[in-house]
Amino acid sequence: SGSRAFGPAYAPRDGSGPVSSTPSLRRRVAGLRVVVSASGDVQDTAAAETTANAGTRDGQKVKGSHQLLTFFCFTQVPDYEKELEDHRAFIAENNLELRGRIYINQQGINAQMSGRGTDGEKYARWVESREHFNGMRISIYPVDEQAHPKLSLRYKPQLVQLEGGTAHLPVHDPKRRGTPLSPEEWHLKMSDVLDEKPDAPLLLDVRNGYEWDVGHFRGAQRPVQESFRETVETNVADRSATDPNGSNPGPLAGVDKSKPIMMYCTGGIRCDVYSTVLKEQGYENVFTLEGGVQAYFDEFGNKEDQKWDNQLFVFDSRLAMTPTGLPAAEAGDAAATLECYCCGERKARAPHRNCPNVDCNRLFLVCQGCLTSRGGFCCAECGKASHVRPTLLQPGRYQRYVHYTEGEAMLRSERRGDGRRERRRRRRERKKLEHAAKDASLVAAGQKPRDLLRAVRVLEKAAANPDAFAKNGDSGTLAARTRSIVKAAGLLDDDAASATTSPVEAYATQREKLREAAEAIAAGKTPSVDLRAFVESAEAMVESSADEEREKRSA
Repeated sequence: SGSRAFGPAYAPRDGSGPVSSTPSLRRRVAGLRVVVSASGDVQDTAAAETTANAGTRDGQKVKGSHQLLTFFCFTQVPDYEKELEDHRAFIAENNLELRGRIYINQQGINAQMSGRGTDGEKYARWVESREHFNGMRISIYPVDEQAHPKLSLRYKPQLVQLEGGTAHLPVHDPKRRGTPLSPEEWHLKMSDVLDEKPDAPLLLDVRNGYEWDVGHFRGAQRPVQESFRETVETNVADRSATDPNGSNPGPLAGVDKSKPIMMYCTGGIRCDVYSTVLKEQGYENVFTLEGGVQAYFDEFGNKEDQKWDNQLFVFDSRLAMTPTGLPAAEAGDAAATLECYCCGERKARAPHRNCPNVDCNRLFLVCQGCLTSRGGFCCAECGKASHVRPTLLQPGRYQRYVHYTEGEAMLRSERRGDGRRERRRRRRERKKLEHAAKDASLVAAGQKPRDLLRAVRVLEKAAANPDAFAKNGDSGTLAARTRSIVKAAGLLDDDAASATTSPVEAYATQREKLREAAEAIAAGKTPSVDLRAFVESAEAMVESSADEEREKRSA
């Protein structure tokens, strides 16, 4: 099995630059021959006929009867509501059987989907032919069934979830993002990283920690964050967000901003977003793996000198795939090389499993021995819980808990239990404490309040174009505009700052003034404070408070 990419595989996503006349092609499916024309269309071959039937034969699944597709494109979409209507109309008019997640907003499109036969490819080619999305890269994988439970085609405020939002980031401008490297270029630079040359780039994995556990490029440090949305804060933090009192710093803590940085993720979209953040923060030499790890597998997955260890975590029914494109669950004992969460030995195999205890739901890797001895639970304590689901015989995703209960008497709140609410409460409290500790340490050290500087930049953009922060195509309500601007500026949570003492009290006051400025901008009024002058006074106030704090310590 394998994948193929068509469109200008490594051309910039704005459509500029050279376009390859021959698309990348690597598909081997049970001996079936697949031919792709230079335009990317499937020609009339036995494989195409098989996928067109898209079903079962004699009661058995037909290998390659469906396609799994991933693509994204950052661009400017003037009227995303009409764009959504056009997409829905095309799918309905052509009777396409699609499932997955397709998100569209003012900044572009992001899709992870599957389709019957060549339905998915037909839709993707239509999307790529539209003016906004010319030149985007599309990856296609043959599968034997739908890889997603349903289709969700809708507006989403952020194509990628990130603390502080992405509305203020110039992600649509290729010059403001990292420099893309083809898999071949990336492979060559990886040699410098592994040889530890003095001028070698810093290798940065911007995925989630649990994805790294399944597989990663050699030499890549495990991400300190468990969720990509925390990346902006955790990568530059002096210590890990998961261990505030420990000594595990973020990979960019103390790194010279002129040092080359090579970052990678699964399909490339998170790199495009985060590379824009880094360039906004002043990092000069930022490189990304064009097409992500999936593109690297297309070129080097079958080669002995490839630089990837173990498998790749993916967000579809496969859950993990080998470099050769095979679902990890089908790789057998050869893939049992991962660290088991329960015993710590390297004999677990992908994909992850969820703990059957609904109030835990931990995503973890487990070896066969621990799976059997613990009944599928992550620990002995969860094994004693009463709010549980049956252990899955094969790795996969659980359905909603209601599917595992009998009768209709149970209320929704009773089915769900208190676990989810408690986990969210603890997460909110943890994040407040982390932000409070970070603010206090920054102020005490006399450092500039980077979040205030970023907030000012967002407010300046909002003052110049407030409609860019509206949730809908029109200006929306005052409350909606205000919340959108405040959220993009990272000023929603004031409890973190106000919960601390001494120098940070002044810091909290400055944040409140910025919130008032955001409300004025949303209402179409002139802010009562000069934003630039405000930043200078805020820095002076923080530095003065820090000096007082140092004098107290020395005394």
